[in-house]
Amino acid sequence: MEFSVDTSAGVRVGVAILPERIDAASCAELQAAAAGWLKQTANLVFDCSGLDFIDSSGLGVLVSTLRKTIEQDGDLKLACLGMKASMLMELTKAKRLFSIHPDAVSAIAAFHGGVRQ
Repeated sequence: MEFSVDTSAGVRVGVAILPERIDAASCAELQAAAAGWLKQTANLVFDCSGLDFIDSSGLGVLVSTLRKTIEQDGDLKLACLGMKASMLMELTKAKRLFSIHPDAVSAIAAFHGGVRQ
């Protein structure tokens, strides 16, 4: 997973490129990484362009990370959801929880002014 901090929106936004799979076997790694990222900024963008599979435990990590960002007055935005991940978000109604953007640039820009979309 790659992680960088972007300040183009006027706030610190951490951008993480998620792996191809987030499942029971790999979600602990994402959860640990997210805990480190949250020490740098409460505003995160998860770039899902390479994400091909996510199961319920992976979705649980996304929701948990979202909750932690909100507790720190931040937000977690998702970008570049593929068809499979979009379908999971639709079926589970999780899309109501997340601000979903077509690309990481628009997700970062959505932090301008600190408005949760």
